[in-house]
Amino acid sequence: MTSRRSGVASIPILGGMSPLGRMATLVVAALAIGTIVAHALIPTIPPTAVFAAAALAILGLAWLIGQATERLGEITGPQLGGILNATFGNIAELIIAFFALQAGLIDVVKASLTGSIIGNLLLVLGLSVLVGGLRNGRQTFSREVAGSNAALLVLAAISLLIPAVLTFGGGTDPGGVTEDSVLVSVFLIAGYVLSLIFQFTNPAETFRGIAPSDSDGASGWSGRAAAIVLVSAAILLAILSEILVGAIEPVVDAIGLTTFFVGVVVLPVIGNLAEQLVAVQLAWKNKMQFSMAVSYGASLQVALFVAPVLVLLGVVTGHEMNLVFAPLEVAAVVAAVGISALIALDGESNWLEGALLTLVYLILAASFFELR
Repeated sequence: MTSRRSGVASIPILGGMSPLGRMATLVVAALAIGTIVAHALIPTIPPTAVFAAAALAILGLAWLIGQATERLGEITGPQLGGILNATFGNIAELIIAFFALQAGLIDVVKASLTGSIIGNLLLVLGLSVLVGGLRNGRQTFSREVAGSNAALLVLAAISLLIPAVLTFGGGTDPGGVTEDSVLVSVFLIAGYVLSLIFQFTNPAETFRGIAPSDSDGASGWSGRAAAIVLVSAAILLAILSEILVGAIEPVVDAIGLTTFFVGVVVLPVIGNLAEQLVAVQLAWKNKMQFSMAVSYGASLQVALFVAPVLVLLGVVTGHEMNLVFAPLEVAAVVAAVGISALIALDGESNWLEGALLTLVYLILAASFFELR
């Protein structure tokens, strides 16, 4: 038994990890590869089983990507590490949404974007404030950083929803909706690049601060090992995302859910769960400012990067997508941005605020469930 353990530990990627991290990595790799092989060789597997296995594997791969990104950030320094964290923070969601876009599931893609924004601002931030407040009482954080974060998110949300507002008001013809969305997308990506430049040049004032990690799961990786993990996990993630998307419609028919509910609730959880758990863990450890940075940073990346990139990719690949969201989606995003900004601007939080944020998310989720 000892020799077997030492043999596993001698593998470069596993050797620097804790026993728990080593076991988790092996389980994730086995589940991911096993799901891909089984899907290719056994076409009779029920779609629900395929969807569940792919979802679990994607959750694990998202965790591995987070570990690798964190380790590369430790090696390269806080500025470049912040950019890596911002760039790869939502890679799982972006890949899933891309394959859904290629499959023609435009409504699912839009719903997943909405669900990611409101999920991070209401559910993740709500649970973080609730858990942190119950354990630590009233928690404080920098009003300046939170204010800058909230202001940028408000601007991003307004820009993201401009095509929808114009369409509802009859200010643009249907043929010009895609062109308007492309133009807005270019400006949003420009804003994202500017935010990264600001983060790189002002690390002490950045709104995407990185908390020092208390986990030793990836602390022993070299830069090369972390890069190998990052690339390998991304490749497996792309394959599994295609499998997951292909099972959405059969699963919807089998379970009785709507594709809209799957997009707005289920897919954002699958793509962001690892990052969401980090936010709650940081709040539990009384690091509320870092916890809020995770929640706000993820929402900002969706609004400023993921959504516009999908619009541009849709134009290039012939699967056009615009930024016109359904009225309930628009209302949900506006409510999430508004209430989270109000809570952040006073520089302190308590468990009641977290409970209210979570309840608002549950109300919206119930409304999405009833929407047919």
